[in-house]
Amino acid sequence: MNLEQGTRGFDPRRLPEFAPDPALWSRIVAAQQRRASRRRWQRAVVGGALAASIAAALLVGVPVLAPVVPSGTIAMQDESRALEDEWRRLAGTQAAALGSTRLRAIDAELQAAYDRGAATDELSALWQQRNRALQGLIAAMQDGAYGRSSSITQL
Repeated sequence: MNLEQGTRGFDPRRLPEFAPDPALWSRIVAAQQRRASRRRWQRAVVGGALAASIAAALLVGVPVLAPVVPSGTIAMQDESRALEDEWRRLAGTQAAALGSTRLRAIDAELQAAYDRGAATDELSALWQQRNRALQGLIAAMQDGAYGRSSSITQL
C-alpha cells in the first residue's frame, strides 16, 4: 500500500464479493418472528403477574369488616329504621332541625359502644333508648307540638 492510496481513504470497489446462502433471508425472518413472539409472551407474563399482584393486594390489603351485630338487636334496629322513616315522612324538610340533637347523641353512644365491643345488653338498652326518642318525636309531630310557636319549650 502506497502513501497515495492511504490518503484517498476507503475504496468500496476493493471489497471482496460473495453470494449469500439462498436460505439466509428465511432464517433472518424466522429469527425476527421468534424474537417478536418471545417479547409478546414476556409482556403477557409481566402484565399477568402485575394484574395478579394488584388483585391480591386489593383482596388481602383491604379487609372488609362487617360490624358484628348481636342477634337480639336486629329487631330493634329494624324497628328503629321504620320509626325513623315515619318521623322523616311526618317532619318532611324540618326533620334535620327537629329533635335531631338527641338522636345524634344516642347514635354517637351507639357507635362508641360498637367500637369498643360493648355487650348485647348495653347495645339493646341504647337501641331501646333510640326507639323511644323516635316514638316521642313522632308523637310530637302528630300532636302538632312542632307547629306551635318556636318560643314555647316543652320538656
